[in-house]
Amino acid sequence: MNAHTAAATVPTEDEHEIQPPAAAETPDANPIAALVRAMRGRWKLAFGGAMLLGPALAAGGYLAGVQLFESQAILRVFPQESNILYATGDGSVLKTFDSFVKAETSYVASHPVMARARDDLAGDRPDLAEDLKVSDLTRSIEIRRSDSLIVLKTKSKDAAFAAGKLEAVVASYLALKSEAENARSSVRLAELHQREEELGARLTGLRSDQLEVGGEFGMSAIAKAHVEKIAQIDALAARKSEVAATLATLEASTGVTSADTSDQEIMRATLLDRAMADLNFERAKLMSQLAGLRAGYTGQSNARFELKEKAKLDEIAVIETALADRREQIRVLGQTGALTDATAEGNDDSAAEIRSLYEKISGQLDAARKEARDLNRRRIELDRIEKEIDEAQALLEETRRALEVIRLESGRALPGYAVLMSPPSQPVEPADDSRKLLAAGGLAGGTGLAFALALAFGLSERRVRFAETLVPHEHRLPVLQVSAANDADTHAADHLRNELQLRPLKRPRLVGKAPVIAVTRAGTGETSQMARALAESFARARMKTLFIDADIGTTPDDAAAGWRELLAGTPVDPVPVPGAEWLWSLSAGAFPGLDDRTVSAPMVRQSLERLVRSFDIVVMSAGSLGDRLSCQFILSASDVGVLALRPADRKSTVLSQLDRLETLPRNGSVAVMRAALPGDPWLAVRT
Repeated sequence: MNAHTAAATVPTEDEHEIQPPAAAETPDANPIAALVRAMRGRWKLAFGGAMLLGPALAAGGYLAGVQLFESQAILRVFPQESNILYATGDGSVLKTFDSFVKAETSYVASHPVMARARDDLAGDRPDLAEDLKVSDLTRSIEIRRSDSLIVLKTKSKDAAFAAGKLEAVVASYLALKSEAENARSSVRLAELHQREEELGARLTGLRSDQLEVGGEFGMSAIAKAHVEKIAQIDALAARKSEVAATLATLEASTGVTSADTSDQEIMRATLLDRAMADLNFERAKLMSQLAGLRAGYTGQSNARFELKEKAKLDEIAVIETALADRREQIRVLGQTGALTDATAEGNDDSAAEIRSLYEKISGQLDAARKEARDLNRRRIELDRIEKEIDEAQALLEETRRALEVIRLESGRALPGYAVLMSPPSQPVEPADDSRKLLAAGGLAGGTGLAFALALAFGLSERRVRFAETLVPHEHRLPVLQVSAANDADTHAADHLRNELQLRPLKRPRLVGKAPVIAVTRAGTGETSQMARALAESFARARMKTLFIDADIGTTPDDAAAGWRELLAGTPVDPVPVPGAEWLWSLSAGAFPGLDDRTVSAPMVRQSLERLVRSFDIVVMSAGSLGDRLSCQFILSASDVGVLALRPADRKSTVLSQLDRLETLPRNGSVAVMRAALPGDPWLAVRT
């Protein structure tokens, strides 16, 4: 019966070549499944943390949130020229105005405007604006341009402060604009006032020079005196010539009248007649100019016209006086001719008297010429001064007109001007309420934080906790059983026995040799309870079973002969277990000098060779892989390794032994989870 049972459990390999096992494919890593495994058993903790952290952070977010009130003001820029935007079609004017609007928009956001607004706010609202910087104020106000409108918007926690900020900025902008315009006008007015004063002083100086040069005579009087003096010079020159001729005649003749003297007198008379003809022509020309002047000012009353008319009349009067003088000279010439004739005939006048007359006339002629030169100089100087007075007067009038234009057109130097179209509004309802958003964010953040912490704890968990932790390594170490029972539970042992019998072997054993099952642990712990329960389960299935307690320590603690003696080469017979018909056991033994450090692989193989042909199944308690050196030799001599797991086992310890568990037993190893946690998902399917 034993042979048939063993044959049904373990296939033979005597006459067949053993094929190497096929390489197991590594399953693709599923990150979602890894996260779900990390959260296994932590959902309640995560939800509990979310219920605590979510409301707490939501309350904190609501308290940290603020209500922002928005205020708006609108400035409108008007062009100086009406209808330039619609009627003229002058592209250059429109571009100039558009550039002006852009410049004004930039000026509203400039540092001088914001600095003055900040100072005004610091004075009005020191509680809110004391620590406010100019850059902060600039960033808090949104300024944008829309056609000819400049729109200002700002937000603040305080509704009044929001409107106050815009009021301060608008007032600062308008004040600076007005000051700049006044300064610009003041500069221009100051320059023109200075020019007006300079021109006034120049006019005063010129009039003083005019009085100094003209003295008690005006321009017309000096011109008339000059003309009269010229006529006098002409008369004296003619008289001098006549006297000189008479004197020459007296000195040349002895008593007989010469015909040459008569010819000279006739020639002088002819010259005087020609001079009178020239004077008549000049008089006619002046009369024509006077008539033209009067025709140009017909029906008008003008001081300059009156002065010019009087000057012309004076010149005509002088010429008429000169004509009268010529007539008198002709009359005197006639008398002189008679005198000459009388002298020739009777020689009543002496040559000394005529010579004295000649010298007197020469002195009068020289004095008249000096006076004429002085009058001519004064006339030219007065004419120059009058021209300069006229020019200065014209410049002064132009300057005064410019002053009036600047006064009247103050503020129109730029292409446009700005006015406050819409004053800053006083907000009633908040434009932005971040409290609700922050509360929702706090709730979501608290919930997410709770789950993130749970996930972080799960990902950083060092314990195995659940059997599915080994899913990524199941191709190397399959999990055969997950049970909430302890190691000694008989029902769990029966299930494990069936699973082991149904599991296909990679390398079948020869018929007649019992398969060896080695029960081990990755970390510290005993394996005898699970191995004994498994052996008892095989025995209940009427299989001749041998249980070997191969977990030997450094010091023998068993008085009966057992595994130590067998390893030392001493024949030892297994002892039947009382109450179990198909079960034999072999204790750890008490052989002195043989412990875990002195065991070798040949010793283990030879010891098992003595036992495997006498039983249907051999179950060994190999102890811990981490604590027992001989455990590796037992696994290498076994057919199947059984790794006993508990949720508290360290995952790193289990994973570090995967290579030994996979390669040392002939048919690999399987894992068995006992005392599984209630939340283990494999508890219901792999029990």
